[in-house]
Amino acid sequence: MRLQTIKYFCKDGFKNIFLNKTMAAASISIVVAALTVVGIFIAIGLNLEYIAQQIEKTVDIRVILQKGQEDKVPILEEFLRKNAYVQSFEYISPEMALEDFKKKLGKNSFLLEGLEKDNPLRGYFIVRPVKLEYTKGLAKQLETLEGIDQVYFPSQTVDKLKRIIKILNIFCIALILGLYIIAIFIIANTIKITLFARRREISIMRYIGATNRFISGPFVVEGFIIGILGATFAYAIVLLIYHYSIKYLSQTITFVDFVNISTYKYKILGLFILTGSMVGILGSLISLRRYLKA
Repeated sequence: MRLQTIKYFCKDGFKNIFLNKTMAAASISIVVAALTVVGIFIAIGLNLEYIAQQIEKTVDIRVILQKGQEDKVPILEEFLRKNAYVQSFEYISPEMALEDFKKKLGKNSFLLEGLEKDNPLRGYFIVRPVKLEYTKGLAKQLETLEGIDQVYFPSQTVDKLKRIIKILNIFCIALILGLYIIAIFIIANTIKITLFARRREISIMRYIGATNRFISGPFVVEGFIIGILGATFAYAIVLLIYHYSIKYLSQTITFVDFVNISTYKYKILGLFILTGSMVGILGSLISLRRYLKA
């Protein structure tokens, strides 16, 4: 394709937008709305994943040994060392457990005096899984081992977090698809109005031998520009909303760390430009397919 043809497509594409300012503004607005919602859900998803990673680091499995089964510790350590689901583990002996208990009691630690000879506490392992979803399966494996009395882990926290992330992902995908369909429909109608307004010009062009590809060029560019403008505005809005939301939440919920969006800003911008331009072009092609027939 020659440079002159590309210049003609771009010039005519911009001209079409200015000729139909109202519909073009409506198309850009729906792209902005769609991508803003997408951006908000991406931000929520990133923060949930980040919080899940933090919980993964703190969630552990407590493996309590049976009384007098300390001789099984080397065998259990070997099992944990070779297990692919285990990130790290630590063995707390009955003596260490008693010392830790004394520290927690502080000034009242004298209540435990004399227990060193007949320690009622049992040794236990603190096991950290590689991923949150491995917790249940790993706990079941540990329960079957010889010398194990009880296995504790925060099952409700794990299940609830996994459920929330799954529901959010499904809802997000459904909402995004719905908004994209609306955006494509409005852009298609915008292009259709331009086609109808220029029907005589298009008829003359076809009469003198212009191909459908040549006629379609400016309208595809128009859809592309609408998508890019919508993506740019949406990106700015999402960054602004995220900045002020995180500023407020950081002051309100001090015990939770949030994602620094600047780490992902170029990826989000790239995603917005790609999806925005694709929605714009797709809307144009749908309209052109109905209008232009060989």
